[in-house]
Amino acid sequence: MTLARDNNTRIAAGLVSAALFAAFMLSPNPARGQLLSPGAPAPAATPSSDAPPPSMEPQPPVDDDSIEAAESDQPNTPPKRRLVKWNEYEGPNFTFKLGMNAMYDVATYSQDDKSKEQVGDLGDSGKWRDFRLVASGKFPKNKRGITWKAGYMYDGVSEKWLVRETGFVIPTPEIWGYVFVGRTKEGFSMLKHMTGISIWGLERFPILDATIPIMADGIRWMGYLPKAGFVWNLGYFNETMVGSRHYPYYDHQYVARAAWLPYLSEKTGKLLHLGLNLRYGDPTDNKTQLKSKPESTTAPNYLDTGVFAARHTEMIGPEVYYRDGPFMVGSEYYWIRTLSEQGDHSFQGGGVTATYVLTGETRGYNTRGGTMGFLNPRRSVFEGGTGAIEAVLTFTYTDTDSGSVQGGRLWRISPILGWYLSDGLRWTVGYGYGELDRFGKRGATQFYQSRLHFMF
Repeated sequence: MTLARDNNTRIAAGLVSAALFAAFMLSPNPARGQLLSPGAPAPAATPSSDAPPPSMEPQPPVDDDSIEAAESDQPNTPPKRRLVKWNEYEGPNFTFKLGMNAMYDVATYSQDDKSKEQVGDLGDSGKWRDFRLVASGKFPKNKRGITWKAGYMYDGVSEKWLVRETGFVIPTPEIWGYVFVGRTKEGFSMLKHMTGISIWGLERFPILDATIPIMADGIRWMGYLPKAGFVWNLGYFNETMVGSRHYPYYDHQYVARAAWLPYLSEKTGKLLHLGLNLRYGDPTDNKTQLKSKPESTTAPNYLDTGVFAARHTEMIGPEVYYRDGPFMVGSEYYWIRTLSEQGDHSFQGGGVTATYVLTGETRGYNTRGGTMGFLNPRRSVFEGGTGAIEAVLTFTYTDTDSGSVQGGRLWRISPILGWYLSDGLRWTVGYGYGELDRFGKRGATQFYQSRLHFMF
């Protein structure tokens, strides 16, 4: 897709209710285990937004359609209570597993004079990007197989402690999927829906951080029809009852995401994902603000519209991803319209990414959420292997200028190298070159970034 503006043309790649909860909470689950395609293995992995991926075997290339962990049955009668590991507990009425995830970022920058006039002299910096505690479990006596999860996190961007994904996951084979009730992701955009520990780059596209809360409170239905190759997420979120909201702030959101998988092969690792996202929201106090960092958490906001009137917001955007074994290419692009008596405004942005796993692994795909998963190495460095090494090239473009609202336009290109030493340890280094058009100036920045990520 070509985006033209003035004489400086930049190219950017184009690409529901609480009744359900009560009904399915009380009814049994006689059809459990019949949601997989023929011949597919029983669920075992965890696509939770906050829980770490399993650390046993490399992730399968395609057929993970589970939504919660520790699904395997015990071959023998287990004891009444036992500590499986120091961070796990299994009892007759509930199970408990504690996890931890931490990311630390360091960065330095090279700016021209106009960039320094726009955002100041950045220099060198380092900070915690993310530190979180996550817990999950299930209720062995519940026939439906309801599970729970909870997360609490220090967010380095906002420098606040926040409640992350917390709620109940209810298998609903009667409607071909699962229902999540509580605080979770909206399900809008593959890249936004993926866990922060699983994304291939250092950060998500700026347009997503500027427009979509990382968490929301409500109910979300995730479904999958294997024969049709159809995946969906439908959600309704009402945040007027909870005081701990995530930026950008909304009172109500309605979200729909659907994807068609015309080609999906377990044997070859080939996958074609064609998706469409729709979103309608009511901003808090009839006001909103689009702001985002330049894919670097230690930098200030490069894009910022300031607060402006918006009674409603509408978003639409396609997503396309193709994977062939270790190679993947994909794109997402979004258009946002804000409506108000004071005037309507339009914004847009997205990006395109290509990745290649030099060590030959295939990044997994989860058919329940319709997302790519964590890249698990075949053999970790602690087992005498090389781990998994992934080369990434990303281009992003964001336009937050519209009439009297002038937040700036930013593009950035980023070659990145990720080394997955094990299932719980990742080291990423990246370079970026970006240009910001704001305040009547065009400033250039070079980004030199690194992230160390640890989880269990």
